[in-house]
Amino acid sequence: MKKIASMRNMSGLNRYGVFALFAIAMQGHAARSANSEPAQSYPTKPIRLITAATPGSGPEVIARHLAAKLSEAWGQQVVVDPRPGATGMISGDLVAKSAPDGYTLWFATSTQLLGSMMFQRNWMAKDYAPVGMLSNTAFAVAVNSSVPATTVAEFVAYAKARPGKLLFASNGQGSTSHMCGELFQALAGIRMTHVAYKGGTPSLVDLAGGQVQLSCQPLPSLPTYVKAGRVRTLGVGTLQRTRLAPDVPPIAETLSGFEVLGWHGLLAPLNTPKDIIAKVNATATKAVLSADLQERMLPLGVEPAPSTPAEFVARLHAETNKWAKLMKDANISPTQ
Repeated sequence: MKKIASMRNMSGLNRYGVFALFAIAMQGHAARSANSEPAQSYPTKPIRLITAATPGSGPEVIARHLAAKLSEAWGQQVVVDPRPGATGMISGDLVAKSAPDGYTLWFATSTQLLGSMMFQRNWMAKDYAPVGMLSNTAFAVAVNSSVPATTVAEFVAYAKARPGKLLFASNGQGSTSHMCGELFQALAGIRMTHVAYKGGTPSLVDLAGGQVQLSCQPLPSLPTYVKAGRVRTLGVGTLQRTRLAPDVPPIAETLSGFEVLGWHGLLAPLNTPKDIIAKVNATATKAVLSADLQERMLPLGVEPAPSTPAEFVARLHAETNKWAKLMKDANISPTQ
């Protein structure tokens, strides 16, 4: 009774303090319950997989294959939502503004990394929650068949004798294709004139037609032109030989440090719970390593290369630093 009387005699401020502490404790318990629940039940509704790729393009096809595998694994529909445009910034903005609950994922590529650097917003390594790498596509340096060079070394010598006179085509200002060509000439110590096209098809058409002498392109886009005898592949951007073109040597054998890969990866909005990130990573890794998905990816020139979230973060930081230096050295900007 004395205790009850004591409680009754407490000042309003003290009673408020007791109830406030109780409320805070309950909120903390609820927060812990909310944070632990997604790992057990996720996903409980459809997931949107946003991509900057245009419908029917290589990356969009890969995104759809991945979505089918994730849907199968989770028993929830994963819907591919293409949002092309503005070098991927439309898709990136949409993901960055989405709720961090695991129900919006971004199927991003190296092109979007470069786009974020060009426009100085939505930095992949810090403004999102990286889930993991998925796969790689090798880039290759190719020349028009009229160029009298069959190796990287021969082309470097040919270009050094013609400073500024040779044209190299890219698939757009600041694209992976563009940065690949800039890295090639920087490491080779040569100077060419850059010609930016609106996409891969027109740049390849002019390479095959001899309007430009060199271009750096995704390896899968070249075989048709190579077989027709209009284009010659000098080397690939992988550090070791790739099974996609085992007879083509890595450019790094001649130009040390040359590596250019088009990659595909998954990101989520910043502050997405780590347990959800881990679950998505584990499921996506299993999917890209499955035999049936590899069977669909390899004909597109895509090789599986899954990573942990931490490994993906490290790669994003490394590539950001690498390309930022090259952009600065080459004075590359969106309006160039």
